[in-house]
Amino acid sequence: MMTDNCFFYGTYTPEGYFTLATKPTFSADRNFVIKGYRPSVKQKIFDTIRTELKKRGETCTVFRTDCGCDGLYSSDEGLRIIDGTYITFDETDYEQIILDTDIIGTEPILIGRNDAVQRAVRFLSACRCINNDMARLEAKNIDTAKANRYAARLWSQAGGIMKGCIGTEHKRFITCITSDGVELDTAAFGMCERVTVISDRTGACARHITDRVRRYALSAGYDVISCLCPLNVELGAEHIIIPDLRYGIFVNKYHHKADLYPCRKTFSERFMTDGTDNKNRIDFSFKAYKRLMQEVFSSLETVEYCDSELDKIPNRNNNEEIIGNFMKTLFLC
Repeated sequence: MMTDNCFFYGTYTPEGYFTLATKPTFSADRNFVIKGYRPSVKQKIFDTIRTELKKRGETCTVFRTDCGCDGLYSSDEGLRIIDGTYITFDETDYEQIILDTDIIGTEPILIGRNDAVQRAVRFLSACRCINNDMARLEAKNIDTAKANRYAARLWSQAGGIMKGCIGTEHKRFITCITSDGVELDTAAFGMCERVTVISDRTGACARHITDRVRRYALSAGYDVISCLCPLNVELGAEHIIIPDLRYGIFVNKYHHKADLYPCRKTFSERFMTDGTDNKNRIDFSFKAYKRLMQEVFSSLETVEYCDSELDKIPNRNNNEEIIGNFMKTLFLC
């Protein structure tokens, strides 16, 4: 897809670091995993390969993250390259490229980095509990019949027709948890001629509506880009884009709000029954959520500091030679 480089592919979640780069969606004939503790060297490899692919006019999906990328994928070249230093996955079909993994003095830095990651994950887990509790409280007050009618109307207005097949769901992120906060990139919605923005502080009602429209589209044969929430990856789409219809649904929540144009805005309150009994509890939960997220951002600052310290340690391996040989292996030079 032309919009692939508008998305994030890796972010921290309550289960640890989560990347889409290892998913079967990006299967290739040649798969490589790079391992090493110098972030700048790995990014240089990715930049060099990306430049060569661009010269050749071949497709290149960058597995973008908050501080660089997790790797690259090219369907034209039949190539997938992943940074596998800190992630665990089945490497059976991957060829390993080893960089600096035995640098003297890295152990204290790596221990500090791992501790900071685990701390961030623990606070994210606590944030998810609070977030899910708020959504549960509001879900009790959703007028589902009214929400379902609205979802059906949105699908009808989108102009979809039955194609006689089942569409494909493509999972992506437009939000990424970083040391500077929750980063939001809505560039992918630029392809949409029409966008429905649903303002919903907990997302409970908006997720119900979004999921129904997603299912309408898939069952009618349209591909759907499902944008996941880092706190609840397993719950599926938080926002969606239907490329063929140039239509999208974006959910304005307390931690990511955007002004999209052109768009049609609606508010979740119109689909809710009286929920004043839970207002004070939800307001208190919001305050606790914000405090816990600040601890997440602080922990990720430590992770970034550790990565910068790893880059300062002198090389023991000839990385330029490794990069050159790797490029020859890929037949790019």
